[in-house]
Amino acid sequence: MGYDCDVIVVGGGPAGLCAAIRTRWVKRYKAIPCSTLLIENSYLGGLASWRGCLFTGPSWKMEGKDVVRRLLKDVEDLKIGVHQGRVSRINAEGEVKEVFTSDGKVFRCLAVIIATGIKALVNEKDYLGRGLEVTSMGYEFIVSHLRKVLSRRWEPRLVVVGSEKLRNLIPLIRELNQDRSPLLFVMEGEGKGGEDVMRGWIERYWGDGDGRLQGVTVRTSKGPRKIRCGKVLLDFNSYELAPAWRMEIGTEEFGSSFIKINQDMETSIPGLFAGGDVTSGGYNSFSRAVAQGMAAGLSAYRYIYHKKFGTYPPLFAYRPTDFLIPSDFEELPSLDEDLLPKSLVDGKEIEALLGRKWAGLSKSFNGKLSIRKMAEKKNVAIEDLKKVLKRLAEKKMITFHIDLIINRPGGNTFRPL
Repeated sequence: MGYDCDVIVVGGGPAGLCAAIRTRWVKRYKAIPCSTLLIENSYLGGLASWRGCLFTGPSWKMEGKDVVRRLLKDVEDLKIGVHQGRVSRINAEGEVKEVFTSDGKVFRCLAVIIATGIKALVNEKDYLGRGLEVTSMGYEFIVSHLRKVLSRRWEPRLVVVGSEKLRNLIPLIRELNQDRSPLLFVMEGEGKGGEDVMRGWIERYWGDGDGRLQGVTVRTSKGPRKIRCGKVLLDFNSYELAPAWRMEIGTEEFGSSFIKINQDMETSIPGLFAGGDVTSGGYNSFSRAVAQGMAAGLSAYRYIYHKKFGTYPPLFAYRPTDFLIPSDFEELPSLDEDLLPKSLVDGKEIEALLGRKWAGLSKSFNGKLSIRKMAEKKNVAIEDLKKVLKRLAEKKMITFHIDLIINRPGGNTFRPL
């Protein structure tokens, strides 16, 4: 079985963006990048693109949207592919992973980085401050916030959205509401609801022509439900306690718990990595998401490099390498004749760099034709072709895929913590 790209990153928040960037850009003079696809259901930037998100210290701050803008420029400059869609399932068995999206697409890769955050976002950003409010700053702040929201009547109802941990707030909201507004609690996930509790998944928020929120669509076990409301309160504290997203890995539901990783962002399945708020332990913050995303990207890069070249890459400045350096040492690895060159840029850029002698060569960089076959097709010496390919790899214009014979034993079982 072939594959589409080396790495698929699920989630386009700070962790996902940093992970994708580090699989393509490694801080070395000579490095062979990965072919990478980023899949995001909502807006690139995640929560960091919302108002009020800060990257901060005691005496300084950067707006989250400013940092995101710089990350997005890197994604654009590095020509990292982006697919707009929701990942519904990941088949993590075997050497080639399969990533299924809700729009019917299937993408195959050698490694997957999960950076979904604590909630599957939709279009909440469109209605922030226009009928949608978010709880934040922890439960110490929640009572005064709720008193303010519940001091008036909301027609036709007030909708409160959260994960299964929304149960912590339901009694307090009912008490403070004093039957002032009709209430509906939407707990994202599967399970049994109740008289004023609905189980399902938020699909979208919708409003009027002036951009004011008017309602929400919830996907339930019986199909979609359109619910009109005067206000939505999104309880992010509940997601921080129990994440909620709609994704399966293999035959197991991947749901209401955090992902357990080691210090290299590796899960219990080879080739499956995770970073950011979706992981267990630690303090949720912008800086943690960025750091873990970077680490996950580098670890995925290291994993794939070893599969391709049979050795681990020197990642100086990230992880020092201790070995004796011979006089004939080359930082780029030797290229096996069965490697499959894959273009990472427009073919015109490659042709402009190589000149007439190698005209048309870029058309063969599809990740399906081996170096040996390309040399035969162009009627050139393999070593001459390898020199050209190394030059392109140094310029980060190409990478190499590998031809895999897939063995599928009983398969791996991924168990979130």
